[in-house]
Amino acid sequence: MNMSYQIIPNVELKKGSNIMVYGPTFTGKSMFVRSIFRDFISRGYGGIYVLTKDSAETLMSWLGTGYDSRKVRIIDCVTKSMVGNVKDTDSVKYSTVMDLTGISAKISKFFEDFWRSGIKNIVVVFDSLSTLLMYMNLQTVFRFLHILTGRVKITESIAFYIVEDGMHDEKTIVTLKQLFSGVVEFKEDNGRKYVRFVSPFMQTEWREIVVDEEAVVVT
Repeated sequence: MNMSYQIIPNVELKKGSNIMVYGPTFTGKSMFVRSIFRDFISRGYGGIYVLTKDSAETLMSWLGTGYDSRKVRIIDCVTKSMVGNVKDTDSVKYSTVMDLTGISAKISKFFEDFWRSGIKNIVVVFDSLSTLLMYMNLQTVFRFLHILTGRVKITESIAFYIVEDGMHDEKTIVTLKQLFSGVVEFKEDNGRKYVRFVSPFMQTEWREIVVDEEAVVVT
């Protein structure tokens, strides 16, 4: 298994990376992480996807049938709040955005399941942290993330966390960035969308992107 993964041109992530995906709404962030998630699964990774905006059904419909379902685990924090009583399955666990303890336990269980089955390479997606911050204070979310990002580092996994630009003050963003290896930033200008990568060690130029229903293409 390769020790690095290229997310945009000239940017390769090493195992143990925690990446913030940051930008305004409707700039392609969710599609970006979905397509990366799907690519990791195709490479043999186990995938854990935490949803706070969409349902597990929506994500599975997008993934379609061309993936190994044994390598996908989902934590749905939406459906339970909408329909009430819903039963967990082996691959989908239900929670709410207010239950960080439960979410953390379910993530840990999925990590353990993958390791026991021999899958040691894992990718995690959290879409999105902004929903958590709507309901809980920064300190609570920071403590939760400190544990999760630490687990990602220790297990040499890779994780992506979406944060919406315009929903949080500067202090919140600066505080959160302490936990991450780097930031994939999105922006829109005159109807065109752009992406770049920023970390303590590098900053790429803005590159124009095209967003469709299947992927984000860097032009």
